[in-house]
Amino acid sequence: MNWNKQNPYLAKITSKKLLSGKQSNKEVFHYEISLGDSGIIYQPGDSLGIFPVNNNTLVRAIVNRLQINPSYIPEGYDLNIYELLEKKFEILTPTNRLIKFVNDNINHKELNYSLDTKNINILMDFKYGKDVLDFMNLDESLKFDILHFLSLLKPLQHRAYSIASSNLIFKNSVHLTVSTQRWQRKKRDYGGVCSTFLSDSCELGDKIKIFLIPNKLFKLPDDQNKPIIMIGPGTGVAPFLSFIQERKYLKSNGKNWLFFGAQTKKNDFIYKDLISNFVEEKILNNLDTAFSRDQNKKIYVQDKIYERSYEFFKWLENDAIIYVCGDAQKMAKDVEVSILNIIAKELKCDDKKAMEYLKMLKKEKRYLLDVY
Repeated sequence: MNWNKQNPYLAKITSKKLLSGKQSNKEVFHYEISLGDSGIIYQPGDSLGIFPVNNNTLVRAIVNRLQINPSYIPEGYDLNIYELLEKKFEILTPTNRLIKFVNDNINHKELNYSLDTKNINILMDFKYGKDVLDFMNLDESLKFDILHFLSLLKPLQHRAYSIASSNLIFKNSVHLTVSTQRWQRKKRDYGGVCSTFLSDSCELGDKIKIFLIPNKLFKLPDDQNKPIIMIGPGTGVAPFLSFIQERKYLKSNGKNWLFFGAQTKKNDFIYKDLISNFVEEKILNNLDTAFSRDQNKKIYVQDKIYERSYEFFKWLENDAIIYVCGDAQKMAKDVEVSILNIIAKELKCDDKKAMEYLKMLKKEKRYLLDVY
């Protein structure tokens, strides 16, 4: 059977463990999902697609705002309005269609300005943290026709998570590392669609819709002797657990170096015991950690990378492949700057030459990103 986005496999959750400490600012879970009789085979670097179900509190609030009976079945649909909003439509992130409709039908100076300026950053700031209900409530007198309202939404999308296990070791299960996204705004609680679905609605034995998302660009080298440098703060460490497990199973000779970062060592060093075992077993040759809030001056993975400038560059000269996983907005950019500075320092060259060296790494597929 070919399981995919159109035909997901119904998989059972077999393990759910909180990784973050009691005093952590984050809530990070480790999930294990049985692959049952699916026949799914994954590779290190692949991701798992999960279809979530929307938060029922938000669904009820939108149904109430529409002033309609939850059991009402809109024309042309097989499900009632409650089920449609719960399982079929995206209700956390408002579409531009919805925003335009609201703006065209109410008088709201801030919204009008954010659209009229044509400055995407101003609009992004206005949208930030707001869901569909927030835009519906910009003017509580605004009425919505049900069919037209549904046309202003987009279909509920899957969410993708990096796989944190090796299929060679865990032959019939897949592991995920998921940070639950939560925020508050004007006394309302919000949450990421899939991360809160998993943390708040799913228990052991529950079944969820999944499918494999192969990643041909973020792979271990075929040459088992090649050294690899893995940079994965927070949940960005997930694919590197699969990398290290795979190399352990295959008895690879290539050296492995991991840079991991988080806020505090006590509460945020997820997989500490597992990673420490990798070091003791000498599968992980180098481990550098950065805990930003354990001292007055914040220290990040990019700082640790630069501290190891000489050895880092020596690994590059020995054909090492760099892998970066995690936040695209800041971390990945800061890491690249740090690597450029190392190249310039160790080669004693200008920025232009350093950039040429980095471009060579990228061209040779020795600088690989899995960022979001």
